[in-house]
Amino acid sequence: MEKHLTKISLVRLRFLLIAVVLIEVPFLLYVERVRLIEQAHDLVFISYILHSVLTFVCLALLVTLFMLRDHDIDKAPFLKRVPLHAVFLILIIASVIALFDQVTHGHVTIFTIYMLSFGLLIYVKPYHHLYLYGVPFAIFVIGVVAFQEDSDILRTHIINGVIIFIAVLFASSVFYKYAAKDFIYNEMLTEKNKELEVLSTIDPLTGLPNRRHFDKQVIYEASINRRYKHIASLLMVDIDHFKALNDSYGHDAGDFILKELAQVFRKSVRESDTVCRWGGEEFMFLLSHTEVDGAKVLAERLRKLVSATAFAYHGTKLSITISIGIAELSNQKDGFEASYKDADVALYEAKNAGRNCVKIYSPKEKA
Repeated sequence: MEKHLTKISLVRLRFLLIAVVLIEVPFLLYVERVRLIEQAHDLVFISYILHSVLTFVCLALLVTLFMLRDHDIDKAPFLKRVPLHAVFLILIIASVIALFDQVTHGHVTIFTIYMLSFGLLIYVKPYHHLYLYGVPFAIFVIGVVAFQEDSDILRTHIINGVIIFIAVLFASSVFYKYAAKDFIYNEMLTEKNKELEVLSTIDPLTGLPNRRHFDKQVIYEASINRRYKHIASLLMVDIDHFKALNDSYGHDAGDFILKELAQVFRKSVRESDTVCRWGGEEFMFLLSHTEVDGAKVLAERLRKLVSATAFAYHGTKLSITISIGIAELSNQKDGFEASYKDADVALYEAKNAGRNCVKIYSPKEKA
């Protein structure tokens, strides 16, 4: 949250610094310069110097912020303090300017404008703003009391200054808390959306990707294969006599077998491959950069591994076999649906051949 609010403050600070420079430069050239010529007074000269310092400080900060705009706050933690230090420095100079202006024309416009602008637009953590705005305000009050001889103007400046100071403290605190709550809400919403996105692509029983996710991976794989002339293969796996297993041992036993098989399949493929629960007792594999002959090697290894494994379910050892159909993934756009059907045809052939075997799709078999 702090990082997010700091980024916003840095962006706003750049615009505020540009605005200050655009105000101060004409003010120096057309107001302060004339006053300096017409009033040969030391305090007028000091005011001119202070306005010049304020302008150059803002320019230096502006150049620094633009040079650091691409830096990551996590890698440059000092950036978190830049908005606070910059605002504090500018308000201190502005309050000192207001102090000296009381002797000449009695205006406090510059200080009040900058206090309001920076106070309402820069995010400051509560209690930090007491120091950030309190010190410049104290200098402002001391200057007005010490140098303003007109009691009416003095009273007006004090009342207006107090109102602005309280308003800035209140608004700064409220804006920070509102921004923090808004940020936290957005973060929670983003996390919830991510969770929903994950849930929408994961089979809740096996923890494997579901068909929706698999379809996306196949479309992506086909597009890559079209571009680089690669080949990928599909494996469609079905548990033999799964209904009989459910009838004999119950659906909990069937769910147990599905989860155990998911673990076996997940450990048997490469990170670049995808295995999903296709539906019911069927699983589908996407094997990247693998021709059907290579896919058959994996399929046979899986078939033998499953048939040789006794799955322990509540003290009962369950033995199962699987049938596998193999097809090459079509690289044509929208050709993956045809590839699914080819793998399904090959699986049907494996079932007809007595189950617990592997078949590769060929057009002749489809006929």
